[in-house]
Amino acid sequence: MKKLIIIIVTLGFLIVANILTNSNNPSLKKHTATLSEVVDLETLISSFSISINKNKINLIDDGTCYKIKSIGYCADDKKIQLFKRFLNNKVNDIYENTPENIKRLGFNSPTNNKVIVINNNKTLIMGKINQYSEIYIQQTNKIYKVNFNKDMLQTNTKEWIDKSKPIIDLAESDKFNIDINVNRNNCASIQHKNLINDKKFSALRNSFFDLYASDVKPWNMKDDDLVFTIHIKTSNNKDIIGHFNIWKEDHLVYLVKSNTPRLKFVIPNLVYDNISTYCKK
Repeated sequence: MKKLIIIIVTLGFLIVANILTNSNNPSLKKHTATLSEVVDLETLISSFSISINKNKINLIDDGTCYKIKSIGYCADDKKIQLFKRFLNNKVNDIYENTPENIKRLGFNSPTNNKVIVINNNKTLIMGKINQYSEIYIQQTNKIYKVNFNKDMLQTNTKEWIDKSKPIIDLAESDKFNIDINVNRNNCASIQHKNLINDKKFSALRNSFFDLYASDVKPWNMKDDDLVFTIHIKTSNNKDIIGHFNIWKEDHLVYLVKSNTPRLKFVIPNLVYDNISTYCKK
């Protein structure tokens, strides 16, 4: 019995000693740090850009949201949080920045040029993504392996714009009339009572509810061939609820609002089709 107690006590001392040794060993601590910590990122991310080969997207924090620089439009907060979570992922392994590792981990491929620049002063070069959804990040003289969500690596506005709010602030309980003009000529004026009582106007009326953009692009204000100008007014015609232009270009349908005249929203083609039935060129 005494021998068993001695063995148990000895094992206990060994376990405690091992824990104390590991806790004081810097080489073991390094793999519990986050990517932000090992590359010494600032706490506040004021801007970042993602470049993939020749494509690039820039995002800047303006105090209200992260805006996509090219269009001055808010990015999807879920996408921003995905990016921040990536920076706070634990580092799974660290490699020396040797020619062998550069080649082996995907940093010398001419078709795999992916770079993230944070706050205009910290550059993270992205290597290959392995079968375990881990990515290799080169920063100065080290390479770090961290967990990764490939949905983050997008450079087009379509994947980054905020799609949480409809383009037109209109509820089904609102009472409104609709005027449709084509190239400045009026071709239809539909009163509220007809919009709700006559089924033939249902598609037109429903076109403006829950209308979300699939993309947002800068608009150069050129004259287009066939533009529908829509006025949505209160049922007493005293106030304008919405004023916007809709047209088709290169198989896409665009909408421009009067209060954001430098942006064009990509909307479903069906909206254009529903409007065009009331006007002929």
